[in-house]
Parts: sequence; C-alpha cells; structure tokens
Amino acid sequence: MHRMPWSLSLSLLCLGCAPAQRQTPDAGSSEAVPQRLVARIVHTYPHDPTAFTQGLQFHQGQLYESTGEKGDLRRISLEQTAPLWTQALPGVFPEGLASDGERLYQLTWQDETLFVWSGATPVQEKQVAYKGEGWGLCFWQGQLVRSDGTSTLRFHDPKDFHVKSQVKVTLQGTPQEMLNELECAEDGVYANVWHANHVLKIDYATGHVLAVIDASALVQAERGRARGYEAVLNGIALEPGTGRLFFTGKLWPDLFEVKLEPAATP
Repeated sequence: MHRMPWSLSLSLLCLGCAPAQRQTPDAGSSEAVPQRLVARIVHTYPHDPTAFTQGLQFHQGQLYESTGEKGDLRRISLEQTAPLWTQALPGVFPEGLASDGERLYQLTWQDETLFVWSGATPVQEKQVAYKGEGWGLCFWQGQLVRSDGTSTLRFHDPKDFHVKSQVKVTLQGTPQEMLNELECAEDGVYANVWHANHVLKIDYATGHVLAVIDASALVQAERGRARGYEAVLNGIALEPGTGRLFFTGKLWPDLFEVKLEPAATP
C-alpha cells in the first residue's frame, strides 16, 4: 500500500503484532484451522532501499517491480541494487503488478487506472479505468485477482477489467482486512497484510485462509537496516519453472529467497 496520515498510522502500529485479527472468530464457522508455516531465509539478495515496493512479479524470465510514491515500473536483478530498466509514472501512485505471460498489468492506488504493458521492453499498451482502490494484483486461470485493503478479493476480466466475482477472506470466520500485495500460485493466493509480519495463503473459491506464514525472521533481519514506519514486509514473487519463492519489503535493502516450513509445535 501507501503512506497514511499520521493520526491513522498511530492506530495501526500493532497490526503486525499477532497473526490473527483481534475480532472474535465465529464460533459456528466450519473453516478448518489454518496451517502454521515459517518463512526460512535461503538466500539474501540486494534490493534498492529507496524502492517503495508495491508489486513484485516474474514476467518472461525477468523480475519486475512496481514502486509507489514517486513510482515507476522497473526491471530488477538479483545481482545488483540498481534497477536494470525503469519507466517513471508521474502523477499517479503505482501499486500491485501481475503477469499473464504476455502482458504486465499494473494497478494504481486511488487513480482508478490500470496500466497494461507489452513487449520485451515494456511499452504501455493501454489504460483501463476501474472503480475503487488498487492495492495488490495477480493472475490466475484467466482472471486478474485484486485486493483493495479490505477483506475482499475481486476477480477481473483482463480484457476490460470488469469484476466477474468476488470472495471475502476469513480466518476461521474472522474477516482479514488490509490485504495488500498478492501472488497467485497453484495452491492458493498469497497475500501480504499491511503492517503485519505474516503472509496469508488463501483459497480462491472460498476465501478461507489455508495457512498463516510467519515472516518475522525477515523483519528481524532488516531491523536497523530498513528505516521508517513504512519500511514493512511487502512483495511476493514465485519464479515459474523453479518454484523459488521471494519476499521483500518497502524500503528494504534486501530481497529474500525463502522456503516455507511447518512452524514448530509450541
């Protein structure tokens, strides 16, 4: 997501303190208890510490990033901090990023505009208007999945971005708010939760949380290195073909390859 007014940001300081929301779960919920996983660091790569990461996406064998604030679309490398290529996007606040294998789709926060990019060196093909905020975006089975900071995921037609369906995300009956960056995978959609140290894995059909992934080891590794209230966990990318999984954060100097493992039993 983006920067919030200071008065509101104070009330959100503890969003990342615990994986579950503070609401009382629905006692009558039939949802299964989600799996508890831990993101273990496999390798650490350099990342631009000035990048306000909103979207992270593999596309045609390259890694792309959408950055907010004075944002852009950029191609990045695991070998160096500086981006390999950038396209500035003045006047808008870029957000989530998705690929269908042929095109890149890039959300904007409150500008209600979707940018569609094509070509080996991405060129803007068109802009599509939509209603509401844009936070996270990913592509799954011919549809674009969008988050907007609420507990709802919306499924869009890539051609004109109209909403085809939607689902509410719940953890044992409790709605999960502040869903941010998304990554679509075969076993579910992975979602950052703004200002939280965990990632959710969500069932596409039901919206039920299948797993809560503890990424606090990554946050701890950035402590004292990534500075500022907004230097939070955000950015998920799954590499096609290899299955390698990458996490990063806004203004983080590192990008992590991680492996998901079962959490230790208390």
